[in-house]
Amino acid sequence: MFGSILMAVGLLGPHAPGQIAAPAADFPMRTFFSVRSAQPDSTIPDVLREQFEKDDGSPLRSVSIDLNADGRDEKLVLCGVPSAVSGYQWLVFDPFTGVGRGVVIGTLFFVGREADSGYARLETYWRQGGKMSIVSLYTFARGRYVRSETRALSLWEASEYFRSKGPLDLDQELAEIK
Repeated sequence: MFGSILMAVGLLGPHAPGQIAAPAADFPMRTFFSVRSAQPDSTIPDVLREQFEKDDGSPLRSVSIDLNADGRDEKLVLCGVPSAVSGYQWLVFDPFTGVGRGVVIGTLFFVGREADSGYARLETYWRQGGKMSIVSLYTFARGRYVRSETRALSLWEASEYFRSKGPLDLDQELAEIK
């Protein structure tokens, strides 16, 4: 009995130094997807490979999603070579104008409900090896996606980060979240 009370007090008590509670859901998301959603795409012009930090010439894959609510899908083009920081490189490509709109890094993407200059905000997550993960926020400015915020997460912080997102059903990637 005393052990149960002691354990309950420990769980309800203050967090250990360096730990913070799960952040509030400060990124209202419309949908999400991961690397596994990327499909082979032979329609991507080879000249776009120049925009990747590194590229090995392997077949490109992409995920199609309307990021600016114009009724036409942009493509997030996945490069086969990780970036120098070990995350997957994705080029945001507008196939209707033929323009690359910035490279974003991540394994798991959250597409936001909020927008900048008409384009949805993107939040990405990836493991940087060992016990560290990275979360980056990308906003749209001057015709490109740019990283506006990055934070490193410990294992515990990564667990809290995903807890704040709510349940993610990987079979529902790219489905609209109500």
